[in-house]
Amino acid sequence: MQALSYKNEKFNIKEPFKGLFTQGMVCHETYKDENNNWVSPDELISKDGKKYLKKNSSKKIKVGPSESMSKSKKNTIDPENIINNYGADSVRLFILSDSPPEKDVQWSEEGIIASFKFVQKLWSLNKKVLDEINKNHSEDNGNEFIKFTNKFIKKISDNLENFHYNIIIANLHEMYSFLNKEISKGYKKETILENYKKILITMMPILPHLSNECFETINAKTDEIIWPSYDVKQIKKETKVIVIQINGKKRGLINTKLDLGENDVLDLVKKDQNINKYLSEKKVKKKVYIKNKLMNIII
Repeated sequence: MQALSYKNEKFNIKEPFKGLFTQGMVCHETYKDENNNWVSPDELISKDGKKYLKKNSSKKIKVGPSESMSKSKKNTIDPENIINNYGADSVRLFILSDSPPEKDVQWSEEGIIASFKFVQKLWSLNKKVLDEINKNHSEDNGNEFIKFTNKFIKKISDNLENFHYNIIIANLHEMYSFLNKEISKGYKKETILENYKKILITMMPILPHLSNECFETINAKTDEIIWPSYDVKQIKKETKVIVIQINGKKRGLINTKLDLGENDVLDLVKKDQNINKYLSEKKVKKKVYIKNKLMNIII
């Protein structure tokens, strides 16, 4: 930024960020040969769960503790090889999913493979979405899709703000599970495009290559890439689980509409056989009701 603004009257931004948040160190197992010399992971092969030298498979290697990657200990991984084999998005996904950003990341080949497989699943999901767009269903009830999209945007936005990157990966898995089942329910082309576009934009900080590629497949324009806002009304819960107590002891849970009155909740309790058996032929002396949370019935 300083180089760009040097003697440049049109560009006068020297520091674009208010603060720097440093990710934890990336750690890897360390290895030594029989002469106590450091050995890099690229020089090893695995046999029966043990490590040996590639050049001489009879020479056993001592596996040391996992430490932050450094050239001196030769426990580094060449990112170019990993990117060539699995793609940059898989690397980003693995590093973000492994642990909270303030903690160290434990490098593992299995973790990279798992991330790569999930990226492939998302690409397959994109094909499924395209197939549904091309079907162009005439009518739908898009409420569930719209609600989920709004909740998804809020979760990703909040977790980005709070550096909860590993939770974002959990949000992506949740989105995949929902959309993989929901997309086949016959939504209108417009409903799918509007909501899927928002989902792809919120994925861009995590999986930039995949999400941009998917964005192109739905013929969306790059000038439409604006961080989506969410509708607060759509993310408001319409039901609540109320704890039911009899004389202070928990006897069950009732799923009710939001802001239901005391008598209405009591009616639902009486209809629930598992709870009502404690009230049978008993006289209700008093009811303590905390709206949307708890009802304690004194008998």
